[in-house]
Amino acid sequence: MNRLHTTNSWKFLGIDSIIIGVIDSGVWPESQSYNDYGLGPVPTRFKGECVSGQNFTRYNCNRKLIGARYYSKGFEAVNGPLESFNQTFFRSARDSEGHGTHTSSIIVGSKVSNVSLYGLGSGTARGGVPSARLSVYKPCWFEECTDADILAAFSDAIHDGVDIISLSLGQGPPQQIYFEEAISIGSFHAFQKGIVVSASAGNSFFAETATNVAPWILTVGASTVDREFPSYLLLGNLKQLKAFGVNTKPDQGKRYSLIYGADAAASRIPSRNASFCKKNTLDSNSIKGRIVVCILEKLGDDMNEKLTAVEEGGGVGMILVDPLAKYTLRQSVIQSVLIGEAEAEELYKYMTTEKNPTARISLTVTNVGIKPAPAMAVFSSKGPNVITPDIIKPDITAPGVNILAAWSPVSTADSINYNILSGTSMSCPHVSAVVALLKSVHPYWSPAAIKSAIMTTG
Repeated sequence: MNRLHTTNSWKFLGIDSIIIGVIDSGVWPESQSYNDYGLGPVPTRFKGECVSGQNFTRYNCNRKLIGARYYSKGFEAVNGPLESFNQTFFRSARDSEGHGTHTSSIIVGSKVSNVSLYGLGSGTARGGVPSARLSVYKPCWFEECTDADILAAFSDAIHDGVDIISLSLGQGPPQQIYFEEAISIGSFHAFQKGIVVSASAGNSFFAETATNVAPWILTVGASTVDREFPSYLLLGNLKQLKAFGVNTKPDQGKRYSLIYGADAAASRIPSRNASFCKKNTLDSNSIKGRIVVCILEKLGDDMNEKLTAVEEGGGVGMILVDPLAKYTLRQSVIQSVLIGEAEAEELYKYMTTEKNPTARISLTVTNVGIKPAPAMAVFSSKGPNVITPDIIKPDITAPGVNILAAWSPVSTADSINYNILSGTSMSCPHVSAVVALLKSVHPYWSPAAIKSAIMTTG
C-alpha cells in the first residue's frame, strides 16, 4: 500500500492564522476568490464581526472572509444621504464599485481556474496568501472616503485584532503634515499596536506627489510585470503600430477610413475643441463609418465620454493618443485603442501624406515575456517626501500594471467577475501579501523590522 504525500506546510507556517484588514470600497462575497475550502476555524483572537446591511448578512462571511464593517456617517455629514447620489450602492459592506474586491482578492484570493477578462490573461488566479483571513472595512462611497470614516475603520481594525492593514487610497497631493492627516494618524495607532500598515503611494505622475509617506507606513509604488495586452493598429501602408485596448469581438479586423477629430468639427465648434472628441463637438456626416483619432485635453479625461461621442456620431472606432496607453484597458461598444506619443507621430506622418488613410484595429492578444520588466509605471507618484525629505518615499515598488483580480459584477454594464486594472492600488496589496508571509514566519517581528526586511531584499 502507498500513502498520499499530504502536506502541512502552510498550517505549519501559520499563514491560516494571519488576519488582514483591508480598508476600501467593500467586498463582493460571492466571488469564487473568497471560497474558504480547506480553511480551519476562525482564529479565536479575532474580535471583529460581520455587520449586516443592504444585501449583506453574517452568512455572507465564511472562514476566509471573517469580518465586514461599513462606515457612512462622515461621508453623509459632508455630502448628504447616499440615496441622493443617482448611482448604484449598497448600504453595507457589499462592494458596488469593484475596487475593494479587486485589492483584497490580490492578497487573499483562493485559487480559481479559467479566469480572464474576455479571454485576456487567461489562467488560474490566486492571491498572494490564499490561506490568510480577511476582514474588510468600507469607508468609501462613490470613490471618496472621508477622514472621519477612515479613522473609524482604523479604530475597528485595531480593536478587531488584524495583523496587517492594507490601504489602497489616500489624499491627492500635496501631502498634509502627519499630525493633521487621517491616514498618518490612524496608521500610527496601528503601528503602536504592532500592526503593519501597507499603503499606496498614489497615481499622480510627478515628483513630490507621493502620499501616505509617514515613516511608520510601508509606502508602495507601482511597476510593470512581463505581460501586456496589445491590440495592433495596421495602417493602409502596411505599417504596424503597437496600441492597447480590449478588442475581442469577432467582427474585428475590418479596414476603415481614418479622420482626425479636429477635421470633423461640428458647426461652430473650433477644431481644437473637436480634437478632444467630447459630446456635441463632432460632425456626424464627417465621422460616419470611420475611425476617429482623438487627443486628451488633460490627463484623466473621461474616455467613455469620447467613445460615446464617436459612437453616437456614427463612428466605427476610436484611436486615442494617451501617454498612459499601456496602463488603461477598457472594453467598449465600438473598436477602440490607445496609442503612445511615438506611435501618434507615425500615425500623423501617414495621415498627412496619404490621400485616403485607412487602418485596421486587430484583436487584442496576451503577450508574456515582455522585457525589460519590471519597469516603473509612469503614473506612479514620485518622491521626494515633501514632509520629511530625509526619509525617502516610496519605500518599495510592486506589480501594479494590468493586474487581473476579482471584481464586483454590478459595477460594469457587462457584469464581469474579474477585471484588469492598473495603479498603486494594485501594487499595495501585493506588498501586503508579502508582509503576511513574513509575519507568519516571524510573528514577533515589529512593523519596522518587517518593513526593513522587505526593503533590503526587494
